[in-house]
Amino acid sequence: MEGKTGKAVDVEQFKTGMRSLAGAVNIITSHHSGHNYGMTATAVCSATANPPTVLICVNKLASTHDAVLKSKVFCVNVLRAEDWELSTHFSGAQTGEGRFKSRSWSKLATGSPVLVDSLVSFDCRVAKHLVHGTHTIFLGEVEQVLVGKKGKPLLYSEGQYAKLASLTLGEPLPEGLDYWGF
Repeated sequence: MEGKTGKAVDVEQFKTGMRSLAGAVNIITSHHSGHNYGMTATAVCSATANPPTVLICVNKLASTHDAVLKSKVFCVNVLRAEDWELSTHFSGAQTGEGRFKSRSWSKLATGSPVLVDSLVSFDCRVAKHLVHGTHTIFLGEVEQVLVGKKGKPLLYSEGQYAKLASLTLGEPLPEGLDYWGF
């Protein structure tokens, strides 16, 4: 990969750097041709509040990618810290419809699977998409929001799941505190 300076950016160095970027763990779901699709993702963010729009980035090789592209719908299910095992099911530990058997799922406006006890679910219809490299960036206008069970979000950084810890403004991190243990 070459930057504007003409110097090649080392892809492995880029990936290592990106692993330091902590992100909320989400399950992106879609429904197409009578089948449910889902995957774990951290490349999710709010794009704009007016109209309410969510941005997701999906690898073109993921089965969920083609379902979102063809159906033009998806749901972002924000996971709670206790949901780390569910995240592993959707990141490859299980495949296909079996991923949806372990929890309570419903559907909202678009028909995409909605995790009933997630922190929050954003049911979206694709407004635009952009293919870039190995991924497609989807902008989804939010059609419905389901606020679920209260809790702390599940985070992912440096190849590990993490919990959010609250600190008082200006308070240093407690010495020896392990945020990463489950």
